Amino acid sequence: MTPRMNRSIVSCAVAASCVLGSDALAQVSFSEIRVDQPGLDLSEYIEVRGAAGTSLAGLFVVVVGDDDFAAPPAQNGKIEAVVALQGTIGASGVFVVAESTYQFGTPDQVAVMNLENPDNVTFLLVSAFTGVDGQTIDTNFDGTIDVTPWSGLLDSVALVSTSAPDGVTSDFVYSATRVGPAGSATPAHIWRCSNNNNWNVGVSDPADPADTAGESNPTCGGGGGGGTLVFSELRTKMPGDDNNEYIEFTGTPGSSLVGLTYVVLGDQAATATLPADYQGVVEMALALDGAVIPSDGYLVIAEPTTTISEVDFVTEADGLKFEDNSTRRTHLVVRGWTGALGADLDVDGNCTLDAAPWTEVVCSIVVMGYYDTDCSYATDLIPADVTLTGTYSAGHAYRCEPSGEWRVGAFDFAAGGDTPGGPNRACSAGAVFECGEAGTGLCTVPHANPYCEDVNCCTAVCLVDPTCCSTGWDADCVTQAATTCSTSTSSCESGDVRLNEIRIDMTGTDTLEFIELSGTPGAGLTGLSIVIIGDGASTLGSGVVERVRSLAGFAIPTDGTLLVGNPAVNPDVGNGGGTGGANLASDWIENSDNITIMLVRGWTGTLGGDLDTNDDGQFDLTPWVEVVDTIALIESSVVPPSGTEYAYGPNRIGPDGPYVPGHIWRCQDTGCWNIGLFIVEDNQAAGNETPGVDGQDCEEASCTGDLNASGNVDATDLTIMLANWANSGTGDIDNDGIVGGSDLTALLAAWGVCPP
Repeated sequence: MTPRMNRSIVSCAVAASCVLGSDALAQVSFSEIRVDQPGLDLSEYIEVRGAAGTSLAGLFVVVVGDDDFAAPPAQNGKIEAVVALQGTIGASGVFVVAESTYQFGTPDQVAVMNLENPDNVTFLLVSAFTGVDGQTIDTNFDGTIDVTPWSGLLDSVALVSTSAPDGVTSDFVYSATRVGPAGSATPAHIWRCSNNNNWNVGVSDPADPADTAGESNPTCGGGGGGGTLVFSELRTKMPGDDNNEYIEFTGTPGSSLVGLTYVVLGDQAATATLPADYQGVVEMALALDGAVIPSDGYLVIAEPTTTISEVDFVTEADGLKFEDNSTRRTHLVVRGWTGALGADLDVDGNCTLDAAPWTEVVCSIVVMGYYDTDCSYATDLIPADVTLTGTYSAGHAYRCEPSGEWRVGAFDFAAGGDTPGGPNRACSAGAVFECGEAGTGLCTVPHANPYCEDVNCCTAVCLVDPTCCSTGWDADCVTQAATTCSTSTSSCESGDVRLNEIRIDMTGTDTLEFIELSGTPGAGLTGLSIVIIGDGASTLGSGVVERVRSLAGFAIPTDGTLLVGNPAVNPDVGNGGGTGGANLASDWIENSDNITIMLVRGWTGTLGGDLDTNDDGQFDLTPWVEVVDTIALIESSVVPPSGTEYAYGPNRIGPDGPYVPGHIWRCQDTGCWNIGLFIVEDNQAAGNETPGVDGQDCEEASCTGDLNASGNVDATDLTIMLANWANSGTGDIDNDGIVGGSDLTALLAAWGVCPP
């Protein structure tokens, strides 16, 4: 090799390859890659690193890109190049593979590589490859590898033009480690810090001194306070109060962090004087003066509320300002901080910092989230937490051992995946199981591991039997799930505590709105909340939380009914719908729209929150443990809705002619819902409006087809039946499970005044 490619052996005190495992072959990893340069791409190369003397026989570099002749998404997952490595890592600790046109010395191996640019591309370092060039390994084109023609995966890295490829406008990649974008394109060159596993975007021109093929890569951080400092593990949120948030660094034992500041860049919510700003706002600036890397090399920082015993540096109260949402955040440790909280460092929001109030970035990571439009200001990425219920920023993340790739942990701190103050979880250990984790198993089938895949059912069962989430999901857990997780499929079904009677509208001012519950006298209601879902007073569309009334501290009265409502109703419980929880005298419940009223257990959502973010009629967020009961009042059953919003849940009633029902009530014997009369006095005269008192039975009190128990079979009953046509629920006269022609025949045969 030319002098440019000579290098000394990398010291095991700082080289990541020295901690990749005891087996020399397992220590081999990517070190530096070039896929592009100005003009002709003559000097593309791939550099791997490992212990001197390691034979590379049996290892392959597999490059995954796209099929240029296939229409999206069928272009994804095609192998574009395969390089069988040959030779031995020399004394330098690195091995360079390049094409014969390479201009900067003699590579260790010459190979035809055909490295594509500027598309998204994934590099895999595998053993015992048995596939072929041109093979598709993502056979259903969903961004997940379906075919693995190799026996082991040693390392992987992806070069990306966007941090969240969608498979259509940007090709999928197949590694959790992603580097880029460089501006709006994939990087031409990437390199890894020689003292840790951090990847960096390099320069376009290979003649630049920053390109170090065959030479020791630069170190990252180091020098002065902090020594070698690397983000290792973090927890930013968890169920309930975030008392055990923490950040863990690894570094040089004994190093002082004097002069370093931990900075988080995120967003700023709108205020009375300022609009919302979603890019580059300083959310946290925590001075690390006084922190010292312990002798074991793990520094754990937490707040005073923590119960973690391994904490080395305790902040002031609320010192870790980890915002609890799913937007992207950039975490930095910097030297020479001169900035301020709330400062906007990216004024024009173009994802390039306009101000950098520090002298050096020592280390950095980006915690990815749901929104791809948010900016990243570093290249080392923690992937988003993609669950069965939605996409979130990681509550817990860690660099797995030995490869150092970031992995998403469990949202639940009690799941056991956190290792603050010690070695991180092994990469081979797989996912940390928790409620709702894919692969935990069905809630209806016993299995050896704890938890099950339905997050709401799992959480509800474990509240009753904690061993189901600590020991295993055995037959007792399945039995409990059958009781706890049953769901309503008809408007005639409900649990021990149920929604019983509701008024949302009336003539004049709506002063008599109420929601009545029925249940076992004395039954405690702590943990339950009434939640009303509509469209809110905003442009969020369907699925917006309009009202929430917590029932904490209340119980079902001795008469078996609990009345929640406006002051004029003389309720047992006020509606608490006003500012500061004050009761509203009117307009507590929206009318003239489809609305859904739910009784839920374990509410953790927020007033005004959007639970159906894409407005498709399905909840994207379910911030509760259990749905105890639900009823949707329908103004229009047209799907998709026109002039109103979606309703949710299996239990639905209405419309009442062209309107949403103003009053609905439940038969005490059958549990079925009925539409009452709009005018309060008329409804009371008919005996159907009985707030705070048990309602009437229906089997003997009404005749066939009198669906609203008005004493007549008329157009209102026909409207109710047609609204439920081809579904179960009100109008299923023959009880065959569906409202259909035989039910219509029975209704028409009974048309008129019911017999006395």
